[in-house]
Amino acid sequence: MDGKWGAKTKAAIVTVQKGAKGNLTWILQAALYNEGYNPGALDSIFGKGTEAALSKFQKAKKISADNKAGKATFTKLFAE
Repeated sequence: MDGKWGAKTKAAIVTVQKGAKGNLTWILQAALYNEGYNPGALDSIFGKGTEAALSKFQKAKKISADNKAGKATFTKLFAE
């Protein structure tokens, strides 16, 4: 990755889902919060609050609301 949103970054994305913990979950929580979808505490733990915020975001952006943050979700969060 080169620090810019592009093909390399998109190719390196992993799916983040309920139960995940760590930096990627924190980034997801912060990005959702910045988009107006409150995940609750920015605690790096993908729990009920993050799942609810993610579901609302996915529905609003017409992404498959599977409650998993993968390439489509991160693309909407960072590239648009």
